[in-house]
Amino acid sequence: MKIMKKSIIAALVFAASLTSCNFSDFGDINISPNSPGTAYTNLLFTNACFTVRNFISADTYDYWQPNHVGYLAESGNNQFGSLMTTYEFDTRGYYYGSMKILNKVIEMNRDEEQKDEVNVKQFCSSNENQIAAALTLRAFIMMHLTDCVGALPWSEAWKGEDENIWTPVFDSQQDIYNALFNELEEAYGMFQEGANLSSADILLGGNIARWKKFNASIRMDMALRISDVDAATAKTRFSTAFNQGGFNEVSEQLNYKYDTRATNSPLYPVATSPSRNLAWGPNAMIVDALKEYQDPRMFARFTIGEDAYLGKREGDPTDYNAYFGITFGLPDNPSVIAEANASCSLTDRFCVQDANYGLFTASRNLFNIAEAIQKGLVSGNAAEYYEKGIRASFTFEGADGADEYVAAHPLPADNEGAIKEICMQRWIAGFMTDCISTWSDWRRTNIPEMPLTEYQVLNHPGHTTYPVRFLYSSTDSERNPEQYKAAVSKYLGGNDDQWVRLWWDVTPNE
Repeated sequence: MKIMKKSIIAALVFAASLTSCNFSDFGDINISPNSPGTAYTNLLFTNACFTVRNFISADTYDYWQPNHVGYLAESGNNQFGSLMTTYEFDTRGYYYGSMKILNKVIEMNRDEEQKDEVNVKQFCSSNENQIAAALTLRAFIMMHLTDCVGALPWSEAWKGEDENIWTPVFDSQQDIYNALFNELEEAYGMFQEGANLSSADILLGGNIARWKKFNASIRMDMALRISDVDAATAKTRFSTAFNQGGFNEVSEQLNYKYDTRATNSPLYPVATSPSRNLAWGPNAMIVDALKEYQDPRMFARFTIGEDAYLGKREGDPTDYNAYFGITFGLPDNPSVIAEANASCSLTDRFCVQDANYGLFTASRNLFNIAEAIQKGLVSGNAAEYYEKGIRASFTFEGADGADEYVAAHPLPADNEGAIKEICMQRWIAGFMTDCISTWSDWRRTNIPEMPLTEYQVLNHPGHTTYPVRFLYSSTDSERNPEQYKAAVSKYLGGNDDQWVRLWWDVTPNE
C-alpha cells in the first residue's frame, strides 16, 4: 500500500509538472504501477481539463474574454479599456500543455504494451472511451485557438520528435475545421456507453452519454459558425450532429466547477481583495440590456446595497432602474471609479471561491438549434427551441419568471427578426459562460452591436467596433518565422491585424 501511494503521488506530480516542463521529450515511461516514473492517464486527463476555464475568463490580471463581449468592465482604473494591452494570443501553452497531454492519453490507450496496464485502465475499462474523450476535448480546445487567431499548425503539429518537423506549416482555418469535424465524428463513433470514465473526469463526471452530447454540441456549434461561408458543409455537419443529440437539458450540460485549491473562481479575488485596483464589475452593456428587456436574470446575477463589493448604494433590489453597470473604455481612472461607485456588483454565485460556471450550456445549444432551423440547416420548430433556450438559462441561473419572460418576448415571425432575437437571447444567456464562443457569435452575426467608445476610437483610428481576432504571438513569429509569414500572406492578406476577419467571419462588423 505504501508503494502504491508513492506511485500515485509521483504520477500526480508528473501530471502537474506537465504545465511547466519542456514537452520535447516524455522519455521512457515505465508502466509498472510500482514505479515512481509511471504516468497515469486519469491524472493526465484531469490536468488537461483545467485548460477549458480559460475560455470563460482569465483568472488573474486581464479578464479580456468577458470584456470583449460586454459582460465585465474594469472598476479600479482604465488600464485595459484602451484595448491596447492585450492584442496577442499565445497558443504555445495549449500545444505544449493540454493538447499534448491529451495526445499522450490517446497514445497510451493505443499502445499494445500499455493499454491494458493499471495506469491506463484505472481511468476507464474502455480504451476507446478514453481515446474518444481525449479527441473530443482536444478538438474543443483547438476550435477556440483557431477562432482566436485563424490559421495554425495542425496537420504537422507534434511531429518534431517522430518526423523531425520542427517548423510546422500553418493550416487554413477551413482545413482545421474539416479535420476537427472528422475527428469529432470519429470520436463519437468510438464512445461505448456502460463504461464510464472515473472521477478524474472533472468536466462531465465520467458520464459517457454526456460526452456524446458534448461531442455533438461542439459540432453543431462549429457548423453554425461556418454556415455563412460554406452552407452545404454546415448543413451536412449540423444535421448529423443534431440527429445524434446534443445538450438539451441543464442536467446534461458542461459546467466548470472551480475549487478551493487549484482553480479559484476568476471573480473570487475581485470580490474579496481589499484593493479596488484591477477589480472588475458588471459591464453597462449587459446591465442595460437586462434593464431594457425587464429580464429577471438581473437579480440572479447582480446585487446592490450592503451585499455588493462595488457601490453599496441603497435602493430597491427588485427595481431594474436601480441597477447600473460600468462602461468599458473610459478615458481615465476618475471616470472609471465614478461609474464603479454607482455600479451594481456580481452576486456571490460568481464570486465564491468554488463557484460553478456554465461552459457549454444547454441554453447555448438550444439557441444554436433555433438559429439553424431559421437558416434551413435542419427542420423543426424554431420557436420551440428558442423558448427552451430561455427556460434552460433561467433554470441554470436560478432565476424566477421564465413563463412571463417567454410570453413577453416571443420569437418574431419574420426570418430576419427571428434570427436577430435568437442571437440576442443567446448573448444574454451566455453571461460568464464560454466567452470566446460568445465573441465568435458576435463576430459572425454582429449581434448585439458593440461600438467602441470615443476613447477607444482615439486609440484605434479608423475602427468603430471591437477587434475580430488576435495577433499571433511572438512565439509564432520568432520561432517559426517562415511559416508565420506564409500564413499571414496567404490567409490575412499580408496583415497580422486585430481587425482582419477570419475565414468564417464574412459579414463586415464595421
